[in-house]
Amino acid sequence: MILGVWAHPTREFPEGQDSVTDVRAWLGKLRDAGISIYLPFVSSSSGHVFDSPVLGEPQRDLLGPIVEQAAELDMEVHPIVGLGGVTPGFSDSQGFYVPMQREDEEMPSWSAHWGDPAWDENVEHIVDIGTGILEDYDCDGLHMDAVRYPNSAALNDHPCVCERCCEARQQWLGKPVPDAEDLANPAVSYLEVEMRNRFVSALAWDLTSECRTRGLYISLAARARYLKDAVVEGQDWSAWCRQGILDFVCPMSYNPCFDRFQRFVDEHLRLLDGTEVDYYPGVGRKSSLGTLSPADMIQQLQFVRDQGIEGACIFHAAALEDEDLRLLGEFSRESG
Repeated sequence: MILGVWAHPTREFPEGQDSVTDVRAWLGKLRDAGISIYLPFVSSSSGHVFDSPVLGEPQRDLLGPIVEQAAELDMEVHPIVGLGGVTPGFSDSQGFYVPMQREDEEMPSWSAHWGDPAWDENVEHIVDIGTGILEDYDCDGLHMDAVRYPNSAALNDHPCVCERCCEARQQWLGKPVPDAEDLANPAVSYLEVEMRNRFVSALAWDLTSECRTRGLYISLAARARYLKDAVVEGQDWSAWCRQGILDFVCPMSYNPCFDRFQRFVDEHLRLLDGTEVDYYPGVGRKSSLGTLSPADMIQQLQFVRDQGIEGACIFHAAALEDEDLRLLGEFSRESG
């Protein structure tokens, strides 16, 4: 069974513990536990840990030794790129998501720092970063995360009113900003979601093209709640799988509730039926939704295996302790 892991290199290799020897030792532990795909967050709003002509001087170059040591251990490395807090360098404030606000209403702070894919400049920025990684590092592909609009909880009542979204909306709505009556109209909701999907899909296609040109993989950390979140936010990953955008998809189905996790897997299998895309459900050892015990993590992985699914992806590497690694190793040997 294939096991992947989302990873935060800055946590796993703090300064002073980031030598080649340190990298080799940690990746070796993961590999001994059966993990063969490493999906690192190599940048955030606070900086990046790889050489990039687009982003400038890195905090450190952790990606280089990770790629080199992973290759010796027969591990794949797929660096993460995307919107939201995943990629820094959006310096032009007019390219951000601008929520439609009501009087005396305060929006969450993150909403002011989300690059809007309606802006060609933002798409080019991310594609240039991803292309630079592919050209400078011998990695196995790119992994997309936060390739979407902000959370549906904000979008449903606060559609973007940046200049580009208003221009696009003018054509099909006849005005740049919807009012309350518009937002209650199913036809307007449909066209609003279709507009977001068009912008986000263009970014996904561009990144896919860069990977496919080089014979490398493209994958996605997908929103687990398909209709409630993914489609509304412009990330129709089921359609992307049918259109050939993705090689493998990792829905972020991590949930401490076993029944809820099962329902996610059942739904995602249905959504992917008839596609040739590899499906690796997300299993959350420790996430914002809660924490699994090592045994509960293995229970979810066993369920995945018993459904005939070829792999899974664990969130996240820094949460894995000795007992987790021991149990993962036993599970991997049993699963073949």
